[in-house]
Amino acid sequence: MEAEHDRGALGGHCEARIDPVRLEKTTIYRKPFAFIDKSGKPIVIMPLRESRHEELLEMYLAYKRRDQFSGLPPIREEERVQWVEGMIGNGVNLIAFCFDLGVIGHTALFPMDHETCELVIALDERHRNVGIGTQLTRELLKLAHELEFERMWLNVDITNRIAQHVYTKNGFRCVARDDRDGIEMAADLSYLSRLEDVAVHEVMDAPVISINENATCRDALNLIVNERVGALPVLDGIGRMVGILSEADLLGAGCLDLLSKNVSTKQVVFTRGESRLSDLVRLFQARRLRCIPVIDEHGRPIGMVGRREILARYVRNSDTAHP
Repeated sequence: MEAEHDRGALGGHCEARIDPVRLEKTTIYRKPFAFIDKSGKPIVIMPLRESRHEELLEMYLAYKRRDQFSGLPPIREEERVQWVEGMIGNGVNLIAFCFDLGVIGHTALFPMDHETCELVIALDERHRNVGIGTQLTRELLKLAHELEFERMWLNVDITNRIAQHVYTKNGFRCVARDDRDGIEMAADLSYLSRLEDVAVHEVMDAPVISINENATCRDALNLIVNERVGALPVLDGIGRMVGILSEADLLGAGCLDLLSKNVSTKQVVFTRGESRLSDLVRLFQARRLRCIPVIDEHGRPIGMVGRREILARYVRNSDTAHP
C-alpha cells in the first residue's frame, strides 16, 4: 500500500463544509465508475458506504508500514484504527472495489478552505502499477470539481517517482518542497470546466461513414481503407445502428465474403450529441475504446467521436487559454 498526504488537513478542522445533498448529486455518487485494470481484473470505483467501513479498515490494518516521510499510517493498531475512522468522518471517501478481493484502494478529499481541498490516496501494494491509482485520482479530481473546489493539493514523498508520475499526468504540478523530504503538488481544476462546456456534437466527425448489415466484409474493408476510418456503424434497412464493424472484427473474420451483420459487434457503446465531453472522456477511460458512435433519438448514427477529435479539442482549448 502507498499513502500520500500531509498531516495538516487530515482530520483537522475547516470552516468549509460539503453539502451532503450536493454530494449525492455528483457523477460518482450517481453512477460508480467501472473499468478493467491492466491485470485484467474488473474494478469499480464507488463512494465509501457504511457497509464497507470494516473492509477499508482491514485494508489499512493489513499494511506493513515502510519508513515513509509522513509517518502515516500509525504503527500502533489502535492509533491506526482512530486514524482511519478520522478519515471516514472528516473526508469524502471513494474506494476501489474488486468483487473477488473486496476493497483494494482508497482515496479521499478534505476541505482546506472554500476553494482548496487535499487529496489522500492509498493502494493495497499487491495491486499497484495496474492503473487503479490513476483512475482513483481522476475520479477524485472530477468529484472535487463538481463540489466547486478550484484547486487540489497533496504532498508526496520525493523518492516516490511512480506517484509523482501519476499525479503529473493528471494535472498536478510541483509548487514547493517541505522540510520532510516531501514535494507539495497542486492541480488547477478549471480545465474540467472547459470539458463540461463542450457538447459531443461540437467535436464529432460527421457525416458518418457506415455500411448496411447485408454488405460483405470485403465491402467494409474497402470502406475502411479508402475512407481511413477505424470502424463502421452497421445499419439495418431503415438506417438504425444494429452493430459496429471494426478493423479488429475484420482481422478475425475467416472469410471476407461473410455479411457484415455476421461479424460485427452487436453490443455497441454509443453516446448522444447533447452529452458532455467530460462524460465521454470518462467513457473512453473506462472501456479503452478508440471511437464511439453518436446516435439520435431514433437510433440512427449522426457522427463518430474518436480520441483524435477529443485531443484536437484539447489543443484548441489550450490555445485559447494561452494566446
